[in-house]
Amino acid sequence: MNNLISQNKLLNTRRGLLKAGGISALALMTGTAKAFSQGVDFKNSENISDDQLFAEVRAELMLKPGLIYLNTGTLGPAPQLVFDKVSMMMKRLEGNPAAENFGPMGQEMEKTRAKIASFMGADEDEIILTRNTTEGISTVCSGIDWTAGDEILTTNHEHGGAETGLNFLKATKGAVIKKMTMPYPAQSKKQLLDLVKSNLTAKTKMLLLSHVETVTGLRWPIKEVSELIKGRDILFIVDGAQAPGMLHIDLHDLGCDVYACSGHKWIMGPKETGLLYMRSAVQAQVNNVFLSGGYRVYSASSGTRNAPNIIGFGDVAQWHMAIGTKRIEKRCMELAAYCYSEMAKVEGIKIISSDKAELGSAIVSFSLPEGKKNGDFRRIMNDKNYTIKSLPQYNAIRISNHMFTTNEDVDKMLAELKIYLA
Repeated sequence: MNNLISQNKLLNTRRGLLKAGGISALALMTGTAKAFSQGVDFKNSENISDDQLFAEVRAELMLKPGLIYLNTGTLGPAPQLVFDKVSMMMKRLEGNPAAENFGPMGQEMEKTRAKIASFMGADEDEIILTRNTTEGISTVCSGIDWTAGDEILTTNHEHGGAETGLNFLKATKGAVIKKMTMPYPAQSKKQLLDLVKSNLTAKTKMLLLSHVETVTGLRWPIKEVSELIKGRDILFIVDGAQAPGMLHIDLHDLGCDVYACSGHKWIMGPKETGLLYMRSAVQAQVNNVFLSGGYRVYSASSGTRNAPNIIGFGDVAQWHMAIGTKRIEKRCMELAAYCYSEMAKVEGIKIISSDKAELGSAIVSFSLPEGKKNGDFRRIMNDKNYTIKSLPQYNAIRISNHMFTTNEDVDKMLAELKIYLA
């Protein structure tokens, strides 16, 4: 009974803003509900302040009491309702596995592609569900024709997961990988576009960039890069691991050929979820066994999938859309601007993220001075109930300012940083 009361409280948050639409607490607890869709009731959204809304968002999370979580760039915390939905579906699945997985639950799972397409500004037939960003990029790289000596253009700030696919092409098909040395911090879109332009050659057949860099948080001008290489025989792949969930995304507007991301970072979805977008015009170029049965979630070539996780991925995308992806982006950028401004007052560190609004993201990274090790600082902070990221490059620390974090979180982190530096 206490459990049921607790669940009822969960579904009726303090100001009634966040709710599970079309499902009762009893249905959730007993597993009799076929499906539900999370969301925010915005009938009176103009009367709801951002502070109120995002306080409610934070209340929906399951973070440990007192924990200051500034590492969504590695893994994001899922909302309680997504966790409960996936847990309930797992229990339902095990009650009659074959009948559920290849029946009602499988049918619900297949609806996720349409939800993700809406969330990402794409068509459903351009969306493939994966387990993470790495799998998406590797699926493309292992499924394209390649001529030895052709070039892949990328940067020295890419994540190792994305580089896995590039290294496969190098090892198996003789690709040449060219890495542009990135400025940090970057100063302008023109600087970045000129960097790409000056490194393109007649042999460039693939360009891989991060929408938001994992190291500095730089936001690449993806739309402008797409225009720059338009008409050339270059497959443009974007590593989107750090962008959706933080930024409003419209893939058709961005114009890239391929976009891969995970559902378990800024989207805050179930772990081991992700998506691969392939623009219709380039789909014939990718012939991978995983895709040979088509783009449906379950096919003969995909084999059995994790239906509860995939359903939860669709739910968390709807949750973001109900809150408002543009409103989330605005909040994240405001939090990052405060973080940058306060960090700039700390003597002895070097901020390696751009202070230009058009190039910035919710990630703010800084290098520690000589004699201070980022790994040591991360361990000290972990012991004090802070979760941050130490980067392998530049003796740097990365701070992720997602919609549920606060300026007070940053103030407390910087107070600890000043103690460490002293």
